[in-house]
Amino acid sequence: MSKPPGVTASAIVAMLGSTIFLVFASLIVVALFTEPPPSAPPDTIPLGIALAMTNMILGGLGIWTAIGLLRLRPWARTSMIVFAGFLGVIGLFGLMMTITGPMPAGSGEGFRWGVGVLFAIPMALSVWWLVQFNNHSTKAAFASSAADSGLARPASITIIAWMMLAGGLSCVFAIFTRAPLFLLGATLTGSTAGVLYAVFGALSLFIGKGLLDLREEARILGIAWSAVTIIHMGLITLVPPLRERLLEMQRVLTPDQADPVSFDLAVMMNVSFGVSAGLAALAIWFLIRNRDVFGREA
Repeated sequence: MSKPPGVTASAIVAMLGSTIFLVFASLIVVALFTEPPPSAPPDTIPLGIALAMTNMILGGLGIWTAIGLLRLRPWARTSMIVFAGFLGVIGLFGLMMTITGPMPAGSGEGFRWGVGVLFAIPMALSVWWLVQFNNHSTKAAFASSAADSGLARPASITIIAWMMLAGGLSCVFAIFTRAPLFLLGATLTGSTAGVLYAVFGALSLFIGKGLLDLREEARILGIAWSAVTIIHMGLITLVPPLRERLLEMQRVLTPDQADPVSFDLAVMMNVSFGVSAGLAALAIWFLIRNRDVFGREA
């Protein structure tokens, strides 16, 4: 079946965007070899390495996905749908903050409009890709390619797998930036947090790879991991003492701000819990619903 023009255009845009990520990563690497200013914080180098790695990974995945689109690989279509969803959420929240939130003093309305346009661009790309990769002709083209290659993995399982892989890679970023870990009301730092991030990251990567290979043990672990996510988010959101400890960690991390929680952090926590719990519940449902495809050769 012929390739829809919108797929080719999307691949070109993805390739250009990925190239920008790789160029930005290269600039960060170059900057790491220059002498930092005396006022630079001591964690500049670990943060720079983490940012460079993140941009290199995103750029590499984007180019890989663009090549997959040109070859009509079903996983590439799924990847674009997932990425379009992330772009849409980021653009929507950013646009809402731009419209309702305060702007820097003396910036004027022109600055607000400019920032709004910057967030409107990813929203427009999100809408385009969600429509493009869900219309009948595009789905038929990728379905034909899947039939020719004998792929049997449901799209929902592929999405869950890539979300697990992304979560594992985010743990690597947390290790390099020495981010604290909030676990069941306790704020962990240093090597303890790093070890736990490594364990969580390895587990997420194992589950993600196993789901791509349709392994039954990965399905069971994915259900359990999603259930733990719901329970943990529910505890720190709904139990008052744990909420207060999380707020206290926020105050410690932002000591230079007079009011680090001037916005309604409680509402933000509730929204985060709702989104995380909803996604985890959907993952559990799809993993149970598609149990028949596991344990076979993909």
